[in-house]
Amino acid sequence: MSIIDDVLLNAKSAADSVGKKAGKVIDRSKLRLAALDIRSELSRKYRMLGKVCYEADRTGKDYSKGIKQLEDNISELIEQLERINELLASSEKKIKCYGCGTYNVKGAVFCSKCGVRLSEAKPQDEDEYSQEELLDFAEEIMEEDDDNV
Repeated sequence: MSIIDDVLLNAKSAADSVGKKAGKVIDRSKLRLAALDIRSELSRKYRMLGKVCYEADRTGKDYSKGIKQLEDNISELIEQLERINELLASSEKKIKCYGCGTYNVKGAVFCSKCGVRLSEAKPQDEDEYSQEELLDFAEEIMEEDDDNV
């Protein structure tokens, strides 16, 4: 193998590595955008809930069906946001404190917020998400937001 072949092989290897890292950055960016969209929608739903409760109190009318629907929508959005935050933490090599929910650097012994001793063991009911599932979920949420606009 000549020097030129070695250089080309090393250049190709470096380009592949850079491409993979750029893909991971893009995936995380999509997740962050999806989380931002969900937070925005949550804020909108909370404002709507406040207005409906105000009107119900002011007028004495029964808006319980609308309130229940908004509560269900808010609960669903919170679950989606939690899943995205877990996926982001997983992709960024962070672990969640099971005392307060703060994400800490993997390998930390104590939580940076509450000081609880961290362990690598997860509760048995917690799901693991692959990078592909993470990206599909983020794109699905962004498409739903586009459809609602």
